[in-house]
Parts: sequence; C-alpha cells; structure tokens
Amino acid sequence: MGWMETCAVDERMRFVMAVERQEEPFAAMCRRFMVSRKTGYKWLGRYEEAGVEGLVDRSRAPLHHPQAVTDEIAERCLAVRRAHPTWGPVKVRAWLERRGGETAWPAASSIGALFDREGLTIKRRLRRRSPPSSAPFGIAEPPMTCGASISKAGS
Repeated sequence: MGWMETCAVDERMRFVMAVERQEEPFAAMCRRFMVSRKTGYKWLGRYEEAGVEGLVDRSRAPLHHPQAVTDEIAERCLAVRRAHPTWGPVKVRAWLERRGGETAWPAASSIGALFDREGLTIKRRLRRRSPPSSAPFGIAEPPMTCGASISKAGS
C-alpha cells in the first residue's frame, strides 16, 4: 500500500463537509480527523466566514512590530548620514544623542540595517585568506654577537 498524500486544505474541506452532514457528534468528528475541538470550531467558523478561502493557511507574521523604528526617527538618521556619508551607524547615533534631546534613538545595529535597506552602505571587500603552510620552518643560524664577530675577524 502506497503513502497517502493529502493537502491540508482538502482535509479541512472534508472535515467541514462531514460536520455539515452531521454524520457523528462534533467531538467524535474532531477525534476522527485528529484535531482538537477548538481547531475544529476555528475551521468551521473560517469556512462560514470566507468559504474555501478561509481554510487556506494564514501568515503567522505579527501584524505590528512594537520595537520598529518610526518613520520620523528613520528620516532623521538618514538625513545625518546623507550630510556625512563617511559616518557609520555608531557615529550617527552618538551625534544624534548629543543633539537630539530626550529622544530614544535606536541601537547602532538598527541604524546600520536602515542604512543597508536604503542603499547607503558599501560592503567591504573580504580579505583573501591564504591557506596555512604545512611545510616546517627553515633552518636558521644562531645570531651573531659582538664578541663572536670580533674573534672571527681577528683570526
């Protein structure tokens, strides 16, 4: 017997259709489809609200980011960077803190990410690394001292 491969939306649609036919009690239907009753009610509500489109997986991304940089603060950071194109995010943040009053400025890493998104940074070329040498060191002669050089010269 081969593996049964099914789509999540198809399974949810089968669940909803079975619930609408009222073949079994809701809890038994949820056990048969191996979902909790909470999930079963969620799928049923979404189907009644939006039809088959309601059974499609939704994004889990947050709707808002509480720590996001506001447009006003981002624009001030970008203005300083455009006025001083050689400054990095650490220097821009320090300059803004000295002149910005009581404003809570984002971290230097956030300012750097903002500069990257706006195309204001140029990536450094990576330094080419040479592979380590496996050859042993060459034979070195002992250093000459002042007394050794005089005695050789005198003989």
